[in-house]
Amino acid sequence: MKKTINYLFASVGVVAALIFGSCSKSDSLPAIDGYNSSNDVAKANLVAHWTFDDNNKEVISGTAPSNTYGTVASTTGQIGKALQLTGGALVYPSITAIGGANSLSNYTVSMWLNVKNNGNAFSTFFGIFPTGNTDFWGNLSLSAETGWFPATGPEGDTLVLKTNYLSLNPDNSTNGQDNRPDPRGKPPVGVFKSSAKWCHFVARFNASTHMLEIFGNGTSIGAYSNRGTNTTELVMRTPAQAVFGSLATSEIGFASAPARPSWQVLATASIDDVRVFNTALADKDITALYDLGKAAR
Repeated sequence: MKKTINYLFASVGVVAALIFGSCSKSDSLPAIDGYNSSNDVAKANLVAHWTFDDNNKEVISGTAPSNTYGTVASTTGQIGKALQLTGGALVYPSITAIGGANSLSNYTVSMWLNVKNNGNAFSTFFGIFPTGNTDFWGNLSLSAETGWFPATGPEGDTLVLKTNYLSLNPDNSTNGQDNRPDPRGKPPVGVFKSSAKWCHFVARFNASTHMLEIFGNGTSIGAYSNRGTNTTELVMRTPAQAVFGSLATSEIGFASAPARPSWQVLATASIDDVRVFNTALADKDITALYDLGKAAR
């Protein structure tokens, strides 16, 4: 009987350990902005997610890249591990949830980014590009004017984030819009001192307000956010492919696109926790993604 009782208590201990062990660490921590982790933010609208923790797959669909270019590695990220590109790029096959013409009529793309100015060339970190693209620009992209400022010096820490939107019109023409800060403006707008360190980069598009916005570390920093009444819901050219590290060029498999120009390079940057939402997130949720990410959650 004694052995049986000891066995039962031991079993209860094992079960309890399994139960408590199955809870994530974030579940036992105080909530931040009403959420336990970044995974809780607008989860019904999250349609693509790259964690880069175990591999380079898009985790919701399980889609792996179809091609890699340059140097593609892993590094310590803001939340777990991160993608490390050194003059590198990843190209994915079309992913259904983000590849349809009306998949992202309104959208938010969130990422953690660590990039250094290079003083001579433009860098792209993420975009969704039509397979038959005949120019550089995709349906949407998140980039930076890394050539505007040198890597060192008094302005070397100023990072000029940029986003693009390109929608198909009913007559098969396209409506292209972009936004960026203007640190050289009079007065300057959106000065963002985040080169060479982890920062939170969000692009948000809301068709009803015609706003194409850039957020840096939870704050709207774009100088040209209102794109006018002709900026309607995004209609993507399809089929479309996700790309990290480059605009569409012939060198990375976009056969109809131009060759890479001198002002554009394959990215040298660390990229982490990339999330694509099929809605324009509320300001509070963008703030939550930033605050949670700062806490590595």
